[in-house]
Amino acid sequence: MPGSRYWWFRWFDEEGQRHAVSLKTGDEAEAIIQARAILAEGLLNPPPQKTAIERAITDYLHVAHKRTRKPMRAETVKTVRFILQSYAKHSSIGYVGHITQRSIEDWAATLRDEGKSRDTIHSYVTRLKTFIAYLVRLKLLRPEILADLHIPERGARGRRNWLRSDSVEEIIARSTDPSLTFILYCGFHAGMRRNEISNAKVHWFDLNHRLIHIQNDPKTGFVLKDRDNRAVPISAPFANFLKTFLVDRDKNSYVLKPNQENGVWRYRYDFNRTVRTHFARCGVVCSIHDMRRSFASNLVSAGESVYIVATWLGDGVQVVERSYGHLAPSAGNINRLTATVA
Repeated sequence: MPGSRYWWFRWFDEEGQRHAVSLKTGDEAEAIIQARAILAEGLLNPPPQKTAIERAITDYLHVAHKRTRKPMRAETVKTVRFILQSYAKHSSIGYVGHITQRSIEDWAATLRDEGKSRDTIHSYVTRLKTFIAYLVRLKLLRPEILADLHIPERGARGRRNWLRSDSVEEIIARSTDPSLTFILYCGFHAGMRRNEISNAKVHWFDLNHRLIHIQNDPKTGFVLKDRDNRAVPISAPFANFLKTFLVDRDKNSYVLKPNQENGVWRYRYDFNRTVRTHFARCGVVCSIHDMRRSFASNLVSAGESVYIVATWLGDGVQVVERSYGHLAPSAGNINRLTATVA
């Protein structure tokens, strides 16, 4: 529409009279999706909502992935699709107009019965609410559903599990599989995330300067969680292992399963079972993320700067300080109180 910063949808009724409605967006891709929704729904009258839920999910994820500001990562798209499809399948929903507060509550209750944690249920319902807000903006759902939607609370935060350095070294030493040893070093000695280990390329590991360059990969669509490349020093034991493990490797190949491409699920290569089996064999309680947590905890406990640890983790300083600040050794001297009293 001339003079407007938004796209508009125009049509003629049966009597030949022209009508127009603002689509409230300057993004052409989103405007096309909204226009298609209007045509599919017959919202010019408007009749009841009949948009197929699967098509709505696909359109929503396409817009989220292609938006210019903070686009949704490809890995997140897969996760969100799984969550939304899980809700639709559980609730036997074929059209967006069938989404109700009651069906959401029933779904959350089923997740609890299945043993899902409170944090997981909170995350799932939050993802669903964001999708519903998108449908409300498209006028495919009434705004009242957002006002009534209750998101379950997160679980209480207890002590987070991590392993001390002596246990870490024993766990690594007991590995007889070089690929598993690589995974353990990446987690315990470099604080790498699960997806970063899976997508690690040989050229990330600069043995000359003893640095790991953890990077986004535009060619494969791999994007780091915080979207920023970072460098982490390679510890001496890790460097000694890599000298033989990476010898004569193609610099542009993946370190793990080089011939395996991205699958339909979140991880290019899911090594969860391999790692958990090894932890069970070692008699320790540990998860893949606990390796990253142990990396940070041991560094902070040994007196390393929280700021430096945050840089290596690729997390905000406040996040690291909140999670690991209590482990930092005190810079003060409590015995000064005794001297003062005396």
